[in-house]
Amino acid sequence: MISDSNGELDSPLDVNQNRLPSLIALRCFEAAARFENFTRVAEALHLTHGAISRAVRMLEDDLGVALFERRSRRVFLTQAGRTLAQAVHEGLTAMQRATSELRASSGAGWCHVNPHC
Repeated sequence: MISDSNGELDSPLDVNQNRLPSLIALRCFEAAARFENFTRVAEALHLTHGAISRAVRMLEDDLGVALFERRSRRVFLTQAGRTLAQAVHEGLTAMQRATSELRASSGAGWCHVNPHC
């Protein structure tokens, strides 16, 4: 079952407009926005240049906007790219902060969920 933002089950909703892109594509995009070089991103994320390029291209196709202007071996953010880069950076920072806080509060290395770990 699908729930819309108001919590109404099975209500009509345009799923494509409300779904998020993949986290992997967003991580590739965010790193590309910082490095402005797909090869450096590939090295940093331990992926191939082609994988980074495909992830960014799929994200652009999904959103229907160019996120980068491609020149020679460099890429530069478009205005749409700058807008998304800021949002993705803030989202990833919030997730990183929350996971760090959870790890710290759980007692580093101690497993509370599985008594056999």
